[in-house]
Amino acid sequence: MNKKRKIPLIKENRIERLTEVLRIFNKFPYDREKQKEFILKLYPNKSEKSVFRGMVIPSLRYLGLIIGYETFIRLSANGSIILEGEKKSGKEKLRIWRAIILELDSNKFGFLKKLKDKKSTNKKVLVENLLQTIEGPAQKQISERINRWLRILTDSKLVIYEEKDLILDKIKLGLTEEDLSVKNKKNAFKSTLFEEYKTFPYKETAGIVDIADLRESVGKKYYNEFGKVLTEVQFDVLLRNTPLITDEYTISLGHTMGAEEKLFNYKGEYYRTISITFFEREGRK
Repeated sequence: MNKKRKIPLIKENRIERLTEVLRIFNKFPYDREKQKEFILKLYPNKSEKSVFRGMVIPSLRYLGLIIGYETFIRLSANGSIILEGEKKSGKEKLRIWRAIILELDSNKFGFLKKLKDKKSTNKKVLVENLLQTIEGPAQKQISERINRWLRILTDSKLVIYEEKDLILDKIKLGLTEEDLSVKNKKNAFKSTLFEEYKTFPYKETAGIVDIADLRESVGKKYYNEFGKVLTEVQFDVLLRNTPLITDEYTISLGHTMGAEEKLFNYKGEYYRTISITFFEREGRK
């Protein structure tokens, strides 16, 4: 018998509202009071407990769009590249949202694969089938989790909801799968990684950079210079495939001092920081 999966409850599941919230966190990183103040303006007559702590923060965290806790909350690399896309157009913003959502669906929810080989699927039938595969305290709560994620899939335009049926947009799915491919990002990764690493001021970092910060910097560069979507997952795949020691450089990874989120997994160990030492080749001036 297949083990039932756990899926999170994404209470705020409107992409436009989530994007508004990302703008606030981007404007006021590490400023919890300002974050609360402006987010509460988006939800009139709602309490901080129900909105900020009960809905917005958990939703963004489950979606992987923020990092940090309490007074140290800021956007993650994925959250940042969504806003980079928005600067260009609403279409680009949705393109990046779709990449992040497809990655989440593939790794956590698994809903889209149930729609992939069919022209359309009755929503009620799909929800009933999913209820049997997902772990939860009661069917009502499981159903809410399912419906909220389905809303995100339709909001992203990966899925169309039409006359009680769900229809997978296979063209958008194909384009999004292409955006999530690391094949066309391999060649430029090492040079881009090194270039962005060197932008962090040595006097402040002593050459030790948070991998989370480097993910963001490299992700923005890939999007703004190459027009490619590089999510955190893709960054980690490419970094794992990069040799750590060569005649030209040495990459050192630093362990975290305690439990943290979004750590870099390399050969079963978790790391928070990266340090790169570059060597001049013999004969090079």
